[in-house]
Order: sequence, then C-alpha cells, then structure tokens
Amino acid sequence: MTNIRDIWLHAHHMLRSARQIVNNNLRPLNLSSAEGNILLHLLTQGKELRQEDLVAQLDISKPAVSRALNSLEKKGFVTREPDPGDRRAHRVRLTDRALEISPAVEQAYNEMYALAVQDISQDELAEFLRLFNRISENFSRAEDRYAAH
Repeated sequence: MTNIRDIWLHAHHMLRSARQIVNNNLRPLNLSSAEGNILLHLLTQGKELRQEDLVAQLDISKPAVSRALNSLEKKGFVTREPDPGDRRAHRVRLTDRALEISPAVEQAYNEMYALAVQDISQDELAEFLRLFNRISENFSRAEDRYAAH
C-alpha cells in the first residue's frame, strides 16, 4: 500500500531533479533557477508585477525574492520602481534585455519538461494532471480550513 513516504520521496526527488536540470539549462545565461523562475513568471504573467505579488504567486520568501531581484537587476534583466498606488510597494518590470533572452529561458524549462514526459503517453499525462489537480484542490481546501481557524 502506498503511504506518505512514497509520495513525499517521489515529489521531493522530482522537484530537486527539476531544479538541478533547470539550473544546468540556465547556466549558459548566467541565471539560477530562482532567477529563471521569476523571469519565466513575469514572461507568462504580463512582464510587470508588484514585488509582493511575486512573493505570493511563487510562494517564495520576501528575502529570497529580494535577493533574486537584486541579482536580476544587476544583470540588467529587471527594473524595480515604486508603485504609484502604494509608496511602500515596488513594481518589477522586465527589461528589453530580458525579452531578448526570453526564448532561451523558455527553452530551458521546455527541455526539463521534455525530459519529464518522455515515454509517457498523452493519456497518461492527462490522467496524471487530473490527479495532480485533485490533490492540489484537496490541499487548497485544507489551507482554507486552517486559515479560518
């Protein structure tokens, strides 16, 4: 019978391996997976977000996001400006330089995805995603219950 140890070990291994593969794929761009995750998120979410929204949406600590953004800013991939609607907040925006490398960033993640789904049929992948979504919904409901108490 499957138990939490089996699931936890596989989930942990998948995440660790995926992070290592992405790190290797991003290395030629002088980017870490933390920096790549932020760039990819900005690319898919509209090229500009509040720094606080990055923290919430990526579920990364404020200090970790701040460190990654400092590095991305030094490398010329993002700018941070005060949010006109909230002086305490900052808006993070991709630069033209980031847009130029965006195909390579996306390719780094696409290569990781291709490795993940090799030898898996479309039906198997669809079933995995269906189950993964159900587990995610279960966790979301549990989080809501914990937050209510």
